Amino acid sequence: MIRPALAFLLAAGVGGAWSGPEQAKPDVRIFASLEEAAPSRGGAVLLVFFSTTCVVCYDDLLESRFMVEKSGWPVAVVGVHLGPYEDLLAFLEKYRWDLPVVLDRRKHLFRKFQVTAVPDKALLVGEDVVHRDDPYRDHGQRREELRQCLEGIFGRGNSRSSAAPRST
Repeated sequence: MIRPALAFLLAAGVGGAWSGPEQAKPDVRIFASLEEAAPSRGGAVLLVFFSTTCVVCYDDLLESRFMVEKSGWPVAVVGVHLGPYEDLLAFLEKYRWDLPVVLDRRKHLFRKFQVTAVPDKALLVGEDVVHRDDPYRDHGQRREELRQCLEGIFGRGNSRSSAAPRST
């Protein structure tokens, strides 16, 4: 008589405290859609399409963030990735990336913006695409074109973000 009661108490107590293998919690930086990642669609959003297996993509993603932050432009930088969740999570941890990333497993954004190669970028102001990157051009040219586009829309910003200083 005591045994069934003891077994029930142990099962109830232990069962509540232990729920089996620890479940991985979703990372708060990883979103399923652009609407979740950048909810204020009235502002500017720079989508940076990248792959965790592409070293040039790392540079492109990190440089884009640095350029926007250094200049103080009101632009949300959002990464777009279509590879495995585990690879993306490892990338975010390794590079301490704390900005939002859309895990585009169904290629919704890749198709919408006709992205065929990475790295690639699209600058949105509201619903309008105001700049599209050409992933086949030289990295420096692409960076400069984006900088000029952002300066044309938002002004020079807080500081110079070009790679080479101009002589006076």
